[in-house]
Amino acid sequence: MYIILGMAFQRNFYGDQYVFIHGTEIKGVQSFDGSWSIPRSNMLAAGYEYVGSEIEGVLEGDISISRLIVESSDPIVGHLGSEINGELVYGPNQSTSKSFWFDQGFVNSYSSSCSVGEVATSDFGITAYGSVGATHSNNSKKNNVSYNAITPKVATANSMTLTTSFGSTNAIQSYDLSLSLDLKPVYKMGNMFIPSKFEIATPIVISTSFEILTSDYEIENLYHSVCSTNFVENLAISLNEKCNGPEIRSFTLNNADLIGSSISAGIGDNLSISLEFENKFDDISTLVSAVF
Repeated sequence: MYIILGMAFQRNFYGDQYVFIHGTEIKGVQSFDGSWSIPRSNMLAAGYEYVGSEIEGVLEGDISISRLIVESSDPIVGHLGSEINGELVYGPNQSTSKSFWFDQGFVNSYSSSCSVGEVATSDFGITAYGSVGATHSNNSKKNNVSYNAITPKVATANSMTLTTSFGSTNAIQSYDLSLSLDLKPVYKMGNMFIPSKFEIATPIVISTSFEILTSDYEIENLYHSVCSTNFVENLAISLNEKCNGPEIRSFTLNNADLIGSSISAGIGDNLSISLEFENKFDDISTLVSAVF
């Protein structure tokens, strides 16, 4: 028999946690990871060796959020390339008294994927260049959470519509779509830790891959990529509600370049082929209007 003396500890489990981006609650969240680190450099001096440390470099926070697609709108897409704030609000017994806050954040990655037998996901990452951690911001939802329940609109693999040149006769097993934004913060003397502006490196690349169980697909000859038009595809992914329900989310990838192919065969396994495509854009607004 054990007797525990002292303070009682309470867990913060999923029912006590809420994720907000720019004041909008993000639905379907499966995980939230936030972190920061201080870039301290040790200072050495002749005759004294170690004399202390100082912050050198930039102060940044990293946030990654994983979620299931459970509704037709996606607030993150509208914030690609724009400054955002957000937070994880938590507290025992849904008290919402604590917060991991960030501001001056920019989405640095966005992805969506699904395999046979799974629910489609949509994940994203953020780099924060401002305040990261506990907050007293008036924009915070801490102590002021208003939960709005939704009826999930779940997109599963058997309710998708994939438009490709190979999908009608070959069994597509999965798709994976991802983009990364290469952000370049610009700092100036006298204001070291807060960037004065941001630039996004171009081209912005969206990568899309498919895995198929092969019936009649034959991998293109590598050397034909120089002249053949068979290395360009118009791709479309439509995520629909089950039982032939309405569309929840879609991705359109016209003029996607085939950049990689691989084939795998083994005893007891179906012959499978993986195909990789890329689309390139010179600005974020063109990308959003073309793909989403």
